[in-house]
Amino acid sequence: MHASTAANPEPAARFLARTANWLIGIYLVVVVALMVTLRVSPGIGLVAVVLAMGIVVVGRGRPFIRDWGPFVVILIAWEGMRDVASAFGQAVQSDSVIAVERALFAGGIPSVEFQRIFFDGTVRLHDYALTTMYASHFVFPLAFAYLLWRGDRRIYYRFVITLLGVSFAAFLTFLLLPVAPPRLAYQYGEALPVTDIMAAVAGSVDWDVPAWMYRNLIGNPVAAFPSMHAAFPFLVLLFLRERSWKWALAWAPVTGAIWFATVYLGHHYVVDVLGGVVFAVVGYLVVKRVMRHDDEGTSLLGWRLQRYRRR
Repeated sequence: MHASTAANPEPAARFLARTANWLIGIYLVVVVALMVTLRVSPGIGLVAVVLAMGIVVVGRGRPFIRDWGPFVVILIAWEGMRDVASAFGQAVQSDSVIAVERALFAGGIPSVEFQRIFFDGTVRLHDYALTTMYASHFVFPLAFAYLLWRGDRRIYYRFVITLLGVSFAAFLTFLLLPVAPPRLAYQYGEALPVTDIMAAVAGSVDWDVPAWMYRNLIGNPVAAFPSMHAAFPFLVLLFLRERSWKWALAWAPVTGAIWFATVYLGHHYVVDVLGGVVFAVVGYLVVKRVMRHDDEGTSLLGWRLQRYRRR
Protein backbone atom coordinates (compact mmCIF):
# COMPACT_ATOMS: atom_id res chain seq x y z
CA MET A 1 0.00 0.00 0.00
CA HIS A 2 2.82 2.37 0.86
CA ALA A 3 4.67 1.69 -2.39
CA SER A 4 1.59 2.06 -4.57
CA THR A 5 0.69 5.32 -2.91
CA ALA A 6 4.21 6.65 -3.31
CA ALA A 7 4.07 5.85 -7.03
CA ASN A 8 0.63 7.39 -7.45
CA PRO A 9 0.93 10.86 -9.01
CA GLU A 10 -2.63 11.92 -8.15
CA PRO A 11 -1.82 13.51 -4.74
CA ALA A 12 0.86 15.62 -6.43
CA ALA A 13 -1.68 16.57 -9.12
CA ARG A 14 -4.12 17.72 -6.46
CA PHE A 15 -1.34 19.64 -4.79
CA LEU A 16 -0.62 21.34 -8.14
CA ALA A 17 -4.26 22.43 -8.40
CA ARG A 18 -4.26 23.82 -4.87
CA THR A 19 -0.91 25.55 -5.36
CA ALA A 20 -2.09 27.14 -8.61
CA ASN A 21 -5.24 28.39 -6.91
CA TRP A 22 -3.29 29.87 -4.00
CA LEU A 23 -0.78 31.60 -6.28
CA ILE A 24 -3.56 32.93 -8.50
CA GLY A 25 -5.43 34.18 -5.45
CA ILE A 26 -2.40 35.89 -3.92
CA TYR A 27 -1.48 37.46 -7.26
CA LEU A 28 -4.97 38.86 -7.78
CA VAL A 29 -5.28 40.10 -4.19
CA VAL A 30 -1.99 42.00 -4.46
CA VAL A 31 -2.85 43.45 -7.88
CA VAL A 32 -6.37 44.49 -6.85
CA ALA A 33 -5.09 45.98 -3.57
CA LEU A 34 -2.53 48.05 -5.45
CA MET A 35 -5.17 49.12 -7.99
CA VAL A 36 -7.53 50.26 -5.24
CA THR A 37 -4.76 52.04 -3.34
CA LEU A 38 -3.42 53.80 -6.43
CA ARG A 39 -6.86 54.24 -8.05
CA VAL A 40 -5.86 52.44 -11.23
CA SER A 41 -8.42 51.09 -13.70
CA PRO A 42 -7.88 47.59 -15.14
CA GLY A 43 -6.69 47.33 -18.73
CA ILE A 44 -7.59 44.68 -21.28
CA GLY A 45 -4.44 42.73 -20.38
CA LEU A 46 -5.50 42.35 -16.76
CA VAL A 47 -8.99 41.29 -17.84
CA ALA A 48 -7.42 38.58 -20.02
CA VAL A 49 -5.32 37.41 -17.07
CA VAL A 50 -8.37 37.15 -14.82
CA LEU A 51 -10.31 35.21 -17.46
CA ALA A 52 -7.44 32.78 -18.03
CA MET A 53 -7.01 32.22 -14.32
CA GLY A 54 -10.74 31.67 -13.94
CA ILE A 55 -10.68 28.99 -16.63
CA VAL A 56 -7.89 27.15 -14.81
CA VAL A 57 -9.65 27.35 -11.45
CA VAL A 58 -13.04 26.26 -12.82
CA GLY A 59 -11.51 23.49 -14.91
CA ARG A 60 -9.12 22.16 -12.29
CA GLY A 61 -11.08 18.91 -12.06
CA ARG A 62 -10.37 18.15 -15.71
CA PRO A 63 -6.93 16.54 -15.81
CA PHE A 64 -5.71 18.15 -19.04
CA ILE A 65 -6.72 21.68 -17.99
CA ARG A 66 -5.33 21.07 -14.52
CA ASP A 67 -2.01 19.83 -15.88
CA TRP A 68 -1.46 22.33 -18.70
CA GLY A 69 -3.52 25.33 -17.61
CA PRO A 70 -0.65 26.79 -15.54
CA PHE A 71 1.39 27.35 -18.70
CA VAL A 72 -1.48 29.34 -20.23
CA VAL A 73 -1.76 31.37 -17.03
CA ILE A 74 1.99 32.16 -17.04
CA LEU A 75 1.91 33.29 -20.68
CA ILE A 76 -1.18 35.48 -20.37
CA ALA A 77 -0.14 36.84 -16.97
CA TRP A 78 3.17 37.86 -18.51
CA GLU A 79 1.41 39.69 -21.34
CA GLY A 80 -1.03 41.29 -18.90
CA MET A 81 1.88 42.74 -16.93
CA ARG A 82 2.21 45.40 -19.65
CA ASP A 83 -1.05 47.06 -18.57
CA VAL A 84 -0.68 46.41 -14.86
CA ALA A 85 2.92 47.46 -14.27
CA SER A 86 2.78 50.62 -16.37
CA ALA A 87 -0.35 51.79 -14.53
CA PHE A 88 1.13 51.59 -11.03
CA GLY A 89 3.64 54.34 -11.67
CA GLN A 90 6.49 52.84 -9.63
CA ALA A 91 9.86 54.49 -10.25
CA VAL A 92 11.72 52.54 -12.91
CA GLN A 93 15.25 51.60 -11.87
CA SER A 94 17.96 52.14 -14.45
CA ASP A 95 20.96 54.20 -13.32
CA SER A 96 21.15 52.26 -10.04
CA VAL A 97 21.37 48.96 -11.92
CA ILE A 98 24.00 50.39 -14.26
CA ALA A 99 26.03 51.40 -11.19
CA VAL A 100 25.84 47.85 -9.80
CA GLU A 101 26.84 46.42 -13.18
CA ARG A 102 29.86 48.71 -13.37
CA ALA A 103 30.87 47.79 -9.84
CA LEU A 104 30.82 44.11 -10.78
CA PHE A 105 32.73 44.49 -14.04
CA ALA A 106 35.41 47.08 -13.29
CA GLY A 107 33.50 49.95 -14.86
CA GLY A 108 32.26 48.08 -17.92
CA ILE A 109 28.77 47.11 -19.02
CA PRO A 110 28.71 43.59 -20.57
CA SER A 111 25.85 44.44 -22.97
CA VAL A 112 27.86 47.37 -24.31
CA GLU A 113 31.07 45.35 -24.57
CA PHE A 114 29.44 42.34 -26.25
CA GLN A 115 27.79 44.51 -28.89
CA ARG A 116 31.02 46.40 -29.46
CA ILE A 117 32.73 43.09 -30.25
CA PHE A 118 29.99 41.15 -32.09
CA PHE A 119 27.64 43.74 -33.62
CA ASP A 120 28.79 46.19 -36.29
CA GLY A 121 25.38 47.62 -37.16
CA THR A 122 24.54 44.91 -39.68
CA VAL A 123 22.33 41.97 -38.75
CA ARG A 124 24.30 38.77 -39.23
CA LEU A 125 23.68 35.03 -38.87
CA HIS A 126 24.62 34.90 -35.19
CA ASP A 127 22.11 37.67 -34.48
CA TYR A 128 19.32 35.55 -35.94
CA ALA A 129 20.52 32.51 -33.99
CA LEU A 130 20.74 34.35 -30.67
CA THR A 131 17.37 36.03 -31.22
CA THR A 132 15.85 32.59 -31.81
CA MET A 133 17.48 31.26 -28.63
CA TYR A 134 16.21 34.21 -26.62
CA ALA A 135 12.67 33.93 -27.98
CA SER A 136 12.60 30.18 -27.26
CA HIS A 137 13.24 30.48 -23.53
CA PHE A 138 9.66 29.37 -22.75
CA VAL A 139 9.49 26.74 -25.50
CA PHE A 140 12.28 24.67 -23.96
CA PRO A 141 10.64 24.31 -20.52
CA LEU A 142 7.36 23.52 -22.26
CA ALA A 143 8.99 20.72 -24.28
CA PHE A 144 10.75 19.42 -21.17
CA ALA A 145 7.44 19.49 -19.28
CA TYR A 146 5.83 17.44 -22.02
CA LEU A 147 8.53 14.77 -21.72
CA LEU A 148 8.03 14.65 -17.96
CA TRP A 149 4.25 14.56 -18.38
CA ARG A 150 4.60 11.50 -20.61
CA GLY A 151 7.24 9.80 -18.48
CA ASP A 152 7.00 10.81 -14.81
CA ARG A 153 3.92 12.69 -13.65
CA ARG A 154 5.15 13.23 -10.09
CA ILE A 155 8.29 15.03 -11.29
CA TYR A 156 6.15 16.86 -13.85
CA TYR A 157 3.88 18.28 -11.16
CA ARG A 158 6.85 19.38 -9.07
CA PHE A 159 8.40 21.05 -12.13
CA VAL A 160 5.18 22.92 -12.97
CA ILE A 161 4.65 24.01 -9.35
CA THR A 162 8.23 25.31 -9.27
CA LEU A 163 7.73 27.11 -12.57
CA LEU A 164 4.51 28.68 -11.27
CA GLY A 165 6.08 29.75 -7.98
CA VAL A 166 9.12 31.31 -9.63
CA SER A 167 6.98 33.05 -12.26
CA PHE A 168 4.52 34.59 -9.82
CA ALA A 169 7.31 35.67 -7.46
CA ALA A 170 8.91 37.39 -10.44
CA PHE A 171 5.61 38.98 -11.52
CA LEU A 172 5.17 40.58 -8.10
CA THR A 173 8.80 41.76 -8.22
CA PHE A 174 8.13 43.36 -11.61
CA LEU A 175 5.24 45.29 -10.08
CA LEU A 176 7.11 46.52 -7.04
CA LEU A 177 10.60 46.95 -8.55
CA PRO A 178 10.43 47.75 -12.29
CA VAL A 179 13.84 47.70 -13.94
CA ALA A 180 14.62 48.98 -17.43
CA PRO A 181 16.79 46.80 -19.69
CA PRO A 182 19.98 48.19 -21.27
CA ARG A 183 18.22 48.86 -24.60
CA LEU A 184 15.77 51.24 -22.84
CA ALA A 185 18.19 52.85 -20.39
CA TYR A 186 18.08 56.13 -22.31
CA GLN A 187 14.40 56.56 -21.40
CA TYR A 188 15.08 56.53 -17.65
CA GLY A 189 18.52 58.05 -17.17
CA GLU A 190 21.96 57.45 -18.61
CA ALA A 191 21.89 56.45 -22.26
CA LEU A 192 23.95 53.38 -23.10
CA PRO A 193 25.33 52.68 -26.59
CA VAL A 194 23.19 49.54 -26.88
CA THR A 195 21.21 48.62 -29.99
CA ASP A 196 17.91 46.76 -29.80
CA ILE A 197 19.21 43.91 -31.94
CA MET A 198 15.96 41.92 -31.73
CA ALA A 199 14.11 44.87 -33.26
CA ALA A 200 16.76 45.04 -35.98
CA VAL A 201 16.38 41.31 -36.65
CA ALA A 202 12.58 41.57 -36.78
CA GLY A 203 12.81 44.53 -39.14
CA SER A 204 15.30 42.78 -41.43
CA VAL A 205 12.84 40.00 -42.28
CA ASP A 206 10.69 40.66 -45.34
CA TRP A 207 7.54 39.84 -43.41
CA ASP A 208 5.47 42.08 -41.17
CA VAL A 209 4.53 39.40 -38.62
CA PRO A 210 7.87 39.24 -36.70
CA ALA A 211 7.99 43.04 -36.33
CA TRP A 212 4.35 43.14 -35.18
CA MET A 213 4.95 40.33 -32.67
CA TYR A 214 8.01 42.07 -31.26
CA ARG A 215 6.16 45.36 -30.83
CA ASN A 216 2.97 43.89 -29.36
CA LEU A 217 3.91 40.65 -27.59
CA ILE A 218 7.01 41.73 -25.71
CA GLY A 219 5.11 41.93 -22.42
CA ASN A 220 6.22 44.37 -19.73
CA PRO A 221 9.19 46.34 -21.14
CA VAL A 222 10.50 47.27 -17.65
CA ALA A 223 10.55 43.76 -16.20
CA ALA A 224 14.27 43.12 -16.57
CA PHE A 225 14.85 41.93 -12.98
CA PRO A 226 14.80 39.03 -12.38
CA SER A 227 15.37 37.58 -15.83
CA MET A 228 12.94 34.75 -16.55
CA HIS A 229 15.01 34.07 -19.66
CA ALA A 230 17.73 33.05 -17.21
CA ALA A 231 15.48 31.32 -14.67
CA PHE A 232 13.47 29.01 -16.96
CA PRO A 233 16.35 27.20 -18.73
CA PHE A 234 18.20 26.95 -15.42
CA LEU A 235 15.18 25.23 -13.86
CA VAL A 236 15.34 22.68 -16.67
CA LEU A 237 19.03 22.18 -15.85
CA LEU A 238 18.27 21.61 -12.16
CA PHE A 239 15.63 18.99 -12.93
CA LEU A 240 17.80 17.31 -15.56
CA ARG A 241 20.54 17.01 -12.94
CA GLU A 242 18.19 14.82 -10.89
CA ARG A 243 17.78 12.43 -13.81
CA SER A 244 21.27 12.36 -15.26
CA TRP A 245 24.42 14.43 -14.96
CA LYS A 246 25.14 13.68 -18.63
CA TRP A 247 21.87 15.26 -19.73
CA ALA A 248 22.49 18.21 -17.43
CA LEU A 249 25.96 18.76 -18.87
CA ALA A 250 24.54 18.49 -22.39
CA TRP A 251 21.92 21.13 -21.57
CA ALA A 252 24.37 23.52 -19.84
CA PRO A 253 25.69 25.08 -23.11
CA VAL A 254 22.12 25.82 -24.22
CA THR A 255 21.46 27.55 -20.91
CA GLY A 256 24.68 29.53 -21.28
CA ALA A 257 23.77 30.52 -24.84
CA ILE A 258 20.40 31.86 -23.71
CA TRP A 259 22.06 33.80 -20.89
CA PHE A 260 24.56 35.28 -23.33
CA ALA A 261 21.75 36.18 -25.74
CA THR A 262 19.79 38.03 -23.04
CA VAL A 263 22.78 40.27 -22.31
CA TYR A 264 24.10 40.63 -25.87
CA LEU A 265 20.70 41.58 -27.30
CA GLY A 266 20.36 44.35 -24.72
CA HIS A 267 17.34 42.89 -22.95
CA HIS A 268 19.01 42.17 -19.60
CA TYR A 269 21.97 43.08 -17.46
CA VAL A 270 24.13 40.35 -15.94
CA VAL A 271 22.58 41.38 -12.60
CA ASP A 272 19.18 40.40 -14.02
CA VAL A 273 20.54 37.01 -15.07
CA LEU A 274 21.97 36.41 -11.60
CA GLY A 275 18.61 37.41 -10.11
CA GLY A 276 16.85 34.88 -12.33
CA VAL A 277 19.23 32.15 -11.22
CA VAL A 278 18.62 32.99 -7.55
CA PHE A 279 14.84 32.92 -8.04
CA ALA A 280 15.14 29.55 -9.81
CA VAL A 281 17.35 27.99 -7.13
CA VAL A 282 15.20 29.23 -4.24
CA GLY A 283 12.00 28.08 -5.97
CA TYR A 284 13.51 24.70 -6.76
CA LEU A 285 14.73 24.09 -3.20
CA VAL A 286 11.54 25.32 -1.53
CA VAL A 287 9.20 23.26 -3.69
CA LYS A 288 11.42 20.19 -3.44
CA ARG A 289 11.35 20.49 0.33
CA VAL A 290 7.60 21.05 0.46
CA MET A 291 6.82 18.15 -1.85
CA ARG A 292 9.29 15.67 -0.40
CA HIS A 293 7.37 12.53 0.55
CA ASP A 294 8.86 10.86 3.58
CA ASP A 295 7.62 8.14 5.91
CA GLU A 296 7.27 10.51 8.82
CA GLY A 297 5.08 12.87 6.79
CA THR A 298 7.10 15.84 8.04
CA SER A 299 6.83 17.76 4.78
CA LEU A 300 3.68 19.54 3.70
CA LEU A 301 2.93 17.17 0.85
CA GLY A 302 3.93 14.20 2.99
CA TRP A 303 1.32 15.31 5.51
CA ARG A 304 -1.24 15.63 2.72
CA LEU A 305 -0.37 12.19 1.39
CA GLN A 306 -0.91 10.74 4.84
CA ARG A 307 -4.38 12.30 4.85
CA TYR A 308 -5.19 10.85 1.42
CA ARG A 309 -4.05 7.39 2.56
CA ARG A 310 -6.58 7.42 5.39
CA ARG A 311 -9.45 8.20 3.02
